[in-house]
Amino acid sequence: MRSAVEDRLVVLISEISEVPAEDITADTPLEDLGFDSLVLVELAMKLRKEFGVVASDEELDEVETVGGLLRFATRARSA
Repeated sequence: MRSAVEDRLVVLISEISEVPAEDITADTPLEDLGFDSLVLVELAMKLRKEFGVVASDEELDEVETVGGLLRFATRARSA
């Protein structure tokens, strides 16, 4: 079961990628959702606005899956 933060993050990913949230799993590669460097910049802005998470391009480039992004955002919020 996902937390409210995880649910909101999946919705943000869905909005950006235009893939239905119910089709997005933790194992979904961000590349499969069409995430490139420009999309990652948009995601970084949304992470800051929605969650107060500051993510550099380099940090986001290292994230490969939705689950990895969820873990990154959760850790960053806790820091």
